[in-house]
Amino acid sequence: MKEFIQKYKWPLLVALVAFLVRLVYLLELSQQPGFSVPMVDEKWHWEWAHEILQKSFWGEGAYFRAPLYPYLLALLVKITGSSIFWAKLLQIFLCGGTAFFLYRLADRLFGKKVAIVSGFIYAFYGTLLFYETMFLIPVLFLFLLVWGMYRIVTYRESHSLKTWVVTGLVFGLAAISRPNVVLVVPFLMLWLYAIRSRPTPILHRMKAPLMLLAGIVVVIAPVTIRNIIVTGDFILISSQGGVNFYIGNNEYTNGLSMVMPEVDMDESMTWSQFIPLTKAAAEKEAGRELSAAELSSFWTSKAVDFIVHNPGKFLGFSWKKTVYLLNGFENSDNSDIYYERTKSHLYSLLLWKTPLFFPFGVLLPLTLVGVYLRRDDFSKLLPLYILIVAYSPSIILFLMTARHRLPLVPFMIVIASAGLVRLVGGLKKIGAKKLGFSLVLFVVVTVLVNRLYYKEGFTNVFQIHFNDGIKYERLEDYVNAEKEYLLADKYYPFSATLINNLAYTQFQLGKYDEADKNYNRAIKLKPEYGRLYNNIGLLVQQRGNLDSALVLFRLALHWFDTLAARPNELGQIFLNLANVHEGLGNIDSASAAYQRAFNAAPLMGQAYFKAAAFYARHGQYDLTDSLFAAGIKRHNPSASDFFNWGLSFIERRRFSEGIGIMYRALKRDPTLYQAYYCIAVSYFESNAPKDSVESYLDLCFQYNPNYEPALRLRELLNK
Repeated sequence: MKEFIQKYKWPLLVALVAFLVRLVYLLELSQQPGFSVPMVDEKWHWEWAHEILQKSFWGEGAYFRAPLYPYLLALLVKITGSSIFWAKLLQIFLCGGTAFFLYRLADRLFGKKVAIVSGFIYAFYGTLLFYETMFLIPVLFLFLLVWGMYRIVTYRESHSLKTWVVTGLVFGLAAISRPNVVLVVPFLMLWLYAIRSRPTPILHRMKAPLMLLAGIVVVIAPVTIRNIIVTGDFILISSQGGVNFYIGNNEYTNGLSMVMPEVDMDESMTWSQFIPLTKAAAEKEAGRELSAAELSSFWTSKAVDFIVHNPGKFLGFSWKKTVYLLNGFENSDNSDIYYERTKSHLYSLLLWKTPLFFPFGVLLPLTLVGVYLRRDDFSKLLPLYILIVAYSPSIILFLMTARHRLPLVPFMIVIASAGLVRLVGGLKKIGAKKLGFSLVLFVVVTVLVNRLYYKEGFTNVFQIHFNDGIKYERLEDYVNAEKEYLLADKYYPFSATLINNLAYTQFQLGKYDEADKNYNRAIKLKPEYGRLYNNIGLLVQQRGNLDSALVLFRLALHWFDTLAARPNELGQIFLNLANVHEGLGNIDSASAAYQRAFNAAPLMGQAYFKAAAFYARHGQYDLTDSLFAAGIKRHNPSASDFFNWGLSFIERRRFSEGIGIMYRALKRDPTLYQAYYCIAVSYFESNAPKDSVESYLDLCFQYNPNYEPALRLRELLNK
């Protein structure tokens, strides 16, 4: 171990610094209220990881997105018990690995000085810090890509078949993290073939590239076979490519965000909603059901058709996306990369947009200076140039955001560091002419890439506050949720989704008149919005108008959008219907609504718990017990769920069972004073010693000294 540390002390130090920088940032972020609420892609990956563990390891249907990262995340979820902080902490160990291999790559090419500079630039590079601490693919993909390129450069002259198979395995893992890298592989294979000396027989020159390919195939094949078994279609890795290609190449594309005319992109749309919506849109246009492979081909064909019939627009869009690729401004996607500076002192020092777009607005000029000053090392750097040049079209043809160009950054860092080290060497080493040209090149490129051209630089303040509102709402912090929604409404007062969310938070805060006013605003904007009618129904029900609530819940069912639905949303509407029917005395209708809730959301534990409590209220205790048991298999009961179940036993005078379940309720919530009262009643009714009854009454009064049923019981006890 000592020898290992001594041998690799510098790359290990760089790895440690990279890890610690991300740890400090993560600790700062963990103090933010919304830290525990993943959003957009983070949310999808987090939910996918849980589905792998809880529902089906292999999943259903073709993989829409490359699967390796969600499976890694599932492992982290298993290890950490679903802790977001600890899962992210374990994840950033990969960043240390990326720093380690980046150091060794730079060391192999240019020596220790360049390696140290490269390693520390990577460790403190703000954009990397931002994305590598999220539940997103780059944290894994960059590790594999840098490791793979380190092996390519280090073993470029190796004739060992094992070496190239292992290298292929690394690139294969990178491919099932992000398939774009497959487009780079043929060029790396050609380079491997070309660098073998000419007298060598062709077959011998082909061994290294073919073994590289073999290693890649070994990793990708199981994913492809799994897709074939599940769907019957040949889908190499994932089916996302077609729709992504169309998003980047259609009449309304802007090159920065997801825009397609066939799907109404709601501000709160998640990937789990987007996938079925794009499928439905394609099948409607095709006039038939489409398999996953046909679906990808459908959208690819539409993109190709647009390109063929609109070559001028296509070239214009491609030019804009190239400008976005080279511009210093970091175009965000999951959240505003500059707004997030307000949440971390460290991060605010490592990324900014005035007076320069730091860091990319400085990295790109330095990279070009490095290319110029190290042009005598062209053959050394060729693998890095191949990757950068071959990977870039896969960005330009789709969407260009800071996250999508991130795979280029580590290799640009190496080239820039090589230039910096030579530049710092001074006039004697590079000469006045080269030094002068380098400075002019740096200044000119810095000026060009640190200004805005098309739509880059746009800050979506509405979306920032809307997302923060969603986070607070999920945390049930309705006061702050309302504040954020009101700010979002100020910037864009035409989103029915936002106004519905705002009204719902106001309903939760008891601001019924304001909620009513905003629900009416939302109806005018989107009269077919089913979720809106459900929420209005809750408001009307709260005000005691059960007949109107019944009508509104039925409207919610009529306008219910299956494709855009949230998990268990339909089941919840039926539960609301059941509650209203019970209030109106329609017991049979309520029972039927509960049954429809089970059918609509068979895994929704709350449906079973609420139905069990309903049947207990109406004396059907056999159904009560079976439904509680069924609910427990589907969901972890809350304190109130256990309380209702325990109460049903006490009503049947099965006191020992009721007391046992009340204890389980109190374990969930020790402040549930009604449970203490019920235990006291059970002891009183079963003629237990007076002290036992009084001890639980005392606990009840500790939390609510004015609870009337408990006061009456104490009077009876003292007679």
